[in-house]
Amino acid sequence: MNDRLRSALNKLRLSGLSESLEVRLHEAASHNLNHAEFLELLLQDELMVRSERLVNRRLKNASFAS
Repeated sequence: MNDRLRSALNKLRLSGLSESLEVRLHEAASHNLNHAEFLELLLQDELMVRSERLVNRRLKNASFAS
């Protein structure tokens, strides 16, 4: 991934996408995914990361032992 792309992802606060992009690019090439399928996978990755962070933040705020 080039620096401009990494910078844009950081500015847009898409860290989940940034973490999985290389893997998804290889997966898209090897499975001949079309653009929509590729984009769907990237967005699912970002949503999963955000969901996990939300749960962790709520657990921390609730003061539950983890």
